[in-house]
Amino acid sequence: MTRFLTPLALCTAMAFAASASAELLLYEPFGYTAGADLVGQNGGTGFTGAWRDGAAGGGIIQAGSLPAPAGVPTAGGHAMLSGAAGTYQVYRDFTNIEGADGETTWISWIAQRQGDSIPTPDPTYGDNPYPRGVNAGFFNTEHPTRPERVGIGNSSNATENEWSIIPEGSGGLREGSGVPWDEMHWAVMRLDHHGDINTPDDAYLWLDPDPNVEPDIMNALASSVGVVDFSGLDFIRPFVGNESSGRPAGQMVIDEIRVGTTYADMSAVPEPAALCLAGLAACGLVGRRRR
Repeated sequence: MTRFLTPLALCTAMAFAASASAELLLYEPFGYTAGADLVGQNGGTGFTGAWRDGAAGGGIIQAGSLPAPAGVPTAGGHAMLSGAAGTYQVYRDFTNIEGADGETTWISWIAQRQGDSIPTPDPTYGDNPYPRGVNAGFFNTEHPTRPERVGIGNSSNATENEWSIIPEGSGGLREGSGVPWDEMHWAVMRLDHHGDINTPDDAYLWLDPDPNVEPDIMNALASSVGVVDFSGLDFIRPFVGNESSGRPAGQMVIDEIRVGTTYADMSAVPEPAALCLAGLAACGLVGRRRR
């Protein structure tokens, strides 16, 4: 009997470790073969289908994870998205995140706006050398008026180059952080839900917060409070604009997409099922050695 105590304890420890990330709803580490097209890839956890609808060659997997703050685990590669051959939009579906009254949804990823620029200041686009929209948005396909609910990045024709919250994909509702969008950061967005689709919610954005300490909304770099509803999210869509009217095509690298219900989920060890399988395998190995 005693020979099974050590493996049993190990398996139990694995189970508790996995439970810590039980609220991690979505995770995309882009752990695919370098050079592969993003469309058709179906890894990660929590999604209901593969990446779809993007133009061929617009999204390519690159080797290695993008840099993250200490304490934020990374795995796999990352994606390079380009609008050079035309506006690039790629989608991935997931089970509806209701966002009921009193609930909170946390979203994070690592990203950076890249690509060609225009000289600044510009008479139309001010101090923004990247006036073509590049962002990643979350949609509610059942919304009666505007499916796109909220995104992070920057809008087309913005006069500032800055990481922003973009409610409804609208440049007129955009709330900027003042931090250049062409700087790479770990972006974390908090959505506080206050009712159904008829009740506006609140969004807060931080860049590279301490993963061990939940950030205070008073210290958010950008916020959208009481403007639009962010409930019922059911797919993500990165958007990279093409060359248009003298605005160079956009480009973006993106990695480590996480969606959860707590701040701890933003730095959680993903794929608890894999951890359990590893634990069971370890239990079997230990038990076998003791025979």
